[in-house]
Amino acid sequence: MLVRMQSHSASGSGPDEPSEERMLAINRRMNPPENEIPVVVPISTLLARTDTIAVALIGGHAYTDGLRFDLAVRLRQEPQGSMRHRSYVMLSPYAGSGDDDEQFLLGVEYADGRTATNFETLGFRGRPVDDDPEKPSLSPMGGGGGGRSFDQSFWLTPLPPAGPLLVVCAWSAFDIPETRTVVDGAAIADAGSRAVVLWQPSPPEDDEPFEPSMPRVPDGGWFDRVSRAGQGADGPLD
Repeated sequence: MLVRMQSHSASGSGPDEPSEERMLAINRRMNPPENEIPVVVPISTLLARTDTIAVALIGGHAYTDGLRFDLAVRLRQEPQGSMRHRSYVMLSPYAGSGDDDEQFLLGVEYADGRTATNFETLGFRGRPVDDDPEKPSLSPMGGGGGGRSFDQSFWLTPLPPAGPLLVVCAWSAFDIPETRTVVDGAAIADAGSRAVVLWQPSPPEDDEPFEPSMPRVPDGGWFDRVSRAGQGADGPLD
């Protein structure tokens, strides 16, 4: 699923006609570059596990400016009733389910303190998408599933620096509290340096704007601090 957000131009072409340079910058924030061949990053780690559900990071593809990775969600029993249809919807803010209190929350913190979440960088409530290439952005992409198995891809940009990369997740719908996992940022950065650039990128065609809703985050936790401050969470990586 490729999603292109409405943006506002800084070049004087008007709010509905962003420059090609800005459209290209925003697209690279939202999606992996289509002009590159990535390098596989062998990551496989559990982010959260209870008696009824497990969430795992099961691999990635590193590009020159970011990482596309997959989350695997496995349920012990198939959801019943309304949860049968809502389980996957809650994985992605793009789905527009309206279940903000039960949205799956995912965040990262780089070794240098920069942070991103799956709900902060999507242009919520009329905010223009931030195209600062140094500010981390975490965007949901394609996914699917049903029954006891769901999978969702995410795009993280820019590449994390060498050092610990903190991955934080929480999902109140399945009683998963904020859970922290550290992965090797150096391996991701090294893989990205070996991605192959095929040709110069070109800006995407503009699509209809889409505005997801802001999910509710747990009070007093990592997501709460990051969303309030707009920058790194307090304290060292756990």
